[in-house]
Amino acid sequence: MLIDKLLFSDPVPMMMKKSLDFNSTRHLLISNNISQMDTPGYKANDVDFKSQLRDAVGSGSYLNLKATHKNHFGPGMMSLKSLSPLPHEENLLAKSNGNNVNIDYEMAKLAQNQIDFNAVTQMMMKRGSTVKSAVTELPQQ
Repeated sequence: MLIDKLLFSDPVPMMMKKSLDFNSTRHLLISNNISQMDTPGYKANDVDFKSQLRDAVGSGSYLNLKATHKNHFGPGMMSLKSLSPLPHEENLLAKSNGNNVNIDYEMAKLAQNQIDFNAVTQMMMKRGSTVKSAVTELPQQ
């Protein structure tokens, strides 16, 4: 029963997958911002996974709960599945040509995004290793 819950009804794998999707989209947006840094009138774009995840799962002391059975409560999987990256224009100070791309800021975001992507990837691998060791009854590697 526990392995069934871990594999099929736990929202954590879905959150990690969505996080990787957002990181990939964010990487493309940041790369595009950097490539357009000299284009007059270009406005930098970004996505905010944390706020969208907070809206889908719940924030602060408020948690969106969905009853799948009268004795079961937890965040609805549909709210996680429906998450998709929504790019927004960054409100940064524009240069004289109307372009608001700051190369230092974009490079810092790119480095942070890579760190986030690597961390989620490592968590997914560790989770897979834990499930594999539970199923095979071998010690974790």
